Amino acid sequence: MLPLWIAFFFFFMIPYYFLVGELNELTATEVPADGPSKLFFLYLAIVLFAAFSFVFLMTQLVVQNIEYNGEKVHCDYDPVRYIGIIVTGLLLSIVTLGVYVPWFIKNMHSFFIRGASYNTHKFAFKGAGGKLFLIMTLTIFIPFLLVGIVLFSILESTVDIHSQNFLLIYQLIVMFSLVPNIYLILKWMADIRYKDFLIRWDTGFFAATGKIAIELVFAVITFGIYFPLAYIRLYHYFIGHTKSNIVNGQQLSMGYDSDQISDFLYMWGQILMTVVTVGIYYPWAFSRIAGRVFSRTYLERGHYQLS
Repeated sequence: MLPLWIAFFFFFMIPYYFLVGELNELTATEVPADGPSKLFFLYLAIVLFAAFSFVFLMTQLVVQNIEYNGEKVHCDYDPVRYIGIIVTGLLLSIVTLGVYVPWFIKNMHSFFIRGASYNTHKFAFKGAGGKLFLIMTLTIFIPFLLVGIVLFSILESTVDIHSQNFLLIYQLIVMFSLVPNIYLILKWMADIRYKDFLIRWDTGFFAATGKIAIELVFAVITFGIYFPLAYIRLYHYFIGHTKSNIVNGQQLSMGYDSDQISDFLYMWGQILMTVVTVGIYYPWAFSRIAGRVFSRTYLERGHYQLS
């Protein structure tokens, strides 16, 4: 992973730094009369190319190194088809003013799921772009639009202490509107077919969103110190609710066998090593944390007597 991480640093982080500088000029008080410079579009193109390339190569690297029962997951990702999905998705998203984004996300996610196989059997993604559009509309577009309208009306009026409290309330509303968004999108993504098994989350909306909200609150009030434990607890919760339908008297279910405090301290150790080495250690931190999590994730086959 180290060569990939070095390439990401030079072809994404550095151009991104200059892209931010160009954006600051565009949003300055005195906006350039001729609009964005040619360098802005150059940096933007490099950043997008590097980001999508990193996603492709990183996903391929991770997927092809997942092993179960001594056999690795095989991935067959066609880079030409991937480029076609990216170009088409970006163009249609721009032309439709963002309306096509859910279908763009769906095509990306489906590409990576369908390109993977285990024991010669391919995976398939069953999620629909229309359902994701509905989720994003109800949890992002409408709430943010309503909050934006209210905030704009407040800013246009005289701002006193009561208005400032009102602004804080609406900022909290925006933040907590992300909780159902996170849950519904991740649940939408966990809709995978393998052979005749349909693998999904067996979770209730209020229980799951309440779990996410509690973990995020603890992460915020501890200034991020709790975040690795929040990740572990959420992973444990959702992977434990990942189940399939019953096929020929069998049901697949997953679980995570963890010592949460030990995992929390281990993750913080890897994070601190990454910070101390100014990011150089990141490939080892990622691989070791991912290896620890995957090695403790298990799959069970439940047997049911057919009546």
